[in-house]
Amino acid sequence: MLDSYTHILESVAALDDEPQAEAVIERLIEHLASSGRVKLLPQIHAELRKIAARRKALAPMVEVASAEERPTALAEARAAGIDATEASVNHSLVKGWRARGRGRLIDKSAKAALIGIYQKVTN
Repeated sequence: MLDSYTHILESVAALDDEPQAEAVIERLIEHLASSGRVKLLPQIHAELRKIAARRKALAPMVEVASAEERPTALAEARAAGIDATEASVNHSLVKGWRARGRGRLIDKSAKAALIGIYQKVTN
Protein backbone atom coordinates (compact mmCIF):
# COMPACT_ATOMS: atom_id res chain seq x y z
CA MET A 1 0.00 0.00 0.00
CA LEU A 2 2.79 2.39 0.93
CA ASP A 3 4.53 1.68 -2.38
CA SER A 4 1.35 2.47 -4.31
CA TYR A 5 0.95 5.84 -2.65
CA THR A 6 4.62 6.63 -3.13
CA HIS A 7 4.39 5.67 -6.80
CA ILE A 8 1.37 7.96 -7.25
CA LEU A 9 3.23 10.90 -5.72
CA GLU A 10 6.29 10.20 -7.85
CA SER A 11 4.21 10.33 -11.01
CA VAL A 12 2.54 13.53 -9.81
CA ALA A 13 5.96 15.12 -9.28
CA ALA A 14 6.70 14.51 -12.96
CA LEU A 15 3.65 16.53 -14.04
CA ASP A 16 4.26 19.98 -15.48
CA ASP A 17 0.75 21.12 -14.56
CA GLU A 18 1.09 22.33 -10.96
CA PRO A 19 -2.65 22.89 -10.25
CA GLN A 20 -3.40 19.35 -11.41
CA ALA A 21 -0.58 17.98 -9.25
CA GLU A 22 -1.91 19.84 -6.20
CA ALA A 23 -5.40 18.48 -6.87
CA VAL A 24 -4.10 14.91 -7.01
CA ILE A 25 -2.21 15.39 -3.74
CA GLU A 26 -5.30 16.84 -2.05
CA ARG A 27 -7.40 13.88 -3.27
CA LEU A 28 -4.79 11.45 -1.98
CA ILE A 29 -4.83 13.11 1.45
CA GLU A 30 -8.64 13.03 1.48
CA HIS A 31 -8.54 9.34 0.55
CA LEU A 32 -6.08 8.61 3.34
CA ALA A 33 -8.26 10.52 5.82
CA SER A 34 -11.45 8.77 4.75
CA SER A 35 -9.85 5.32 4.96
CA GLY A 36 -8.16 6.02 8.31
CA ARG A 37 -4.63 5.93 6.92
CA VAL A 38 -3.42 9.47 7.62
CA LYS A 39 -0.64 7.99 9.75
CA LEU A 40 0.96 6.76 6.51
CA LEU A 41 1.86 10.32 5.45
CA PRO A 42 5.16 10.47 7.39
CA GLN A 43 6.14 7.05 6.00
CA ILE A 44 5.28 8.16 2.46
CA HIS A 45 7.34 11.29 2.97
CA ALA A 46 10.30 9.25 4.23
CA GLU A 47 10.06 6.94 1.20
CA LEU A 48 10.01 9.91 -1.17
CA ARG A 49 13.11 11.34 0.53
CA LYS A 50 14.90 7.98 0.15
CA ILE A 51 14.01 7.87 -3.54
CA ALA A 52 15.24 11.43 -4.06
CA ALA A 53 18.52 10.68 -2.26
CA ARG A 54 19.02 7.54 -4.35
CA ARG A 55 18.40 9.44 -7.58
CA LYS A 56 20.82 12.16 -6.55
CA ALA A 57 23.50 9.61 -5.66
CA LEU A 58 23.09 7.81 -8.98
CA ALA A 59 22.82 10.94 -11.11
CA PRO A 60 25.68 11.69 -13.50
CA MET A 61 28.18 14.03 -11.90
CA VAL A 62 31.28 15.93 -12.96
CA GLU A 63 33.81 17.41 -10.55
CA VAL A 64 36.50 19.85 -11.62
CA ALA A 65 39.55 21.24 -9.84
CA SER A 66 38.75 24.82 -10.83
CA ALA A 67 35.83 26.73 -12.32
CA GLU A 68 37.78 27.46 -15.51
CA GLU A 69 37.83 23.75 -16.35
CA ARG A 70 34.02 23.32 -16.29
CA PRO A 71 33.26 23.69 -20.03
CA THR A 72 36.01 21.35 -21.21
CA ALA A 73 35.29 18.79 -18.49
CA LEU A 74 31.57 18.71 -19.31
CA ALA A 75 32.32 18.35 -23.03
CA GLU A 76 34.84 15.55 -22.49
CA ALA A 77 32.54 13.74 -20.06
CA ARG A 78 29.67 14.02 -22.55
CA ALA A 79 31.94 12.60 -25.26
CA ALA A 80 32.73 9.69 -22.92
CA GLY A 81 29.01 8.99 -22.44
CA ILE A 82 28.38 10.73 -19.12
CA ASP A 83 25.81 13.46 -19.67
CA ALA A 84 25.93 15.72 -16.60
CA THR A 85 24.28 19.14 -16.63
CA GLU A 86 26.78 20.95 -14.44
CA ALA A 87 30.15 20.51 -12.82
CA SER A 88 31.01 21.15 -9.20
CA VAL A 89 34.39 22.40 -7.99
CA ASN A 90 36.41 19.97 -5.87
CA HIS A 91 39.69 21.58 -4.85
CA SER A 92 41.18 18.26 -3.73
CA LEU A 93 41.51 17.20 -7.38
CA VAL A 94 44.50 19.58 -7.80
CA LYS A 95 44.00 19.75 -11.60
CA GLY A 96 41.71 18.11 -14.16
CA TRP A 97 38.29 16.54 -13.70
CA ARG A 98 36.44 13.43 -12.56
CA ALA A 99 33.07 12.17 -13.86
CA ARG A 100 30.74 9.46 -12.59
CA GLY A 101 27.71 8.02 -14.35
CA ARG A 102 26.25 4.85 -15.87
CA GLY A 103 28.21 2.78 -13.39
CA ARG A 104 31.56 4.18 -14.52
CA LEU A 105 34.14 6.52 -13.06
CA ILE A 106 36.40 8.49 -15.37
CA ASP A 107 39.22 10.17 -13.47
CA LYS A 108 41.34 12.64 -15.43
CA SER A 109 42.62 14.49 -12.39
CA ALA A 110 46.10 15.11 -11.09
CA LYS A 111 45.00 13.65 -7.77
CA ALA A 112 44.63 10.20 -9.36
CA ALA A 113 48.12 10.45 -10.86
CA LEU A 114 49.62 11.57 -7.55
CA ILE A 115 47.97 8.73 -5.67
CA GLY A 116 49.27 6.28 -8.28
CA ILE A 117 52.83 7.60 -7.88
CA TYR A 118 52.53 7.41 -4.08
CA GLN A 119 51.33 3.81 -4.23
CA LYS A 120 54.20 2.79 -6.53
CA VAL A 121 56.77 4.44 -4.28
CA THR A 122 55.45 2.95 -1.02
CA ASN A 123 54.98 -0.61 -2.31
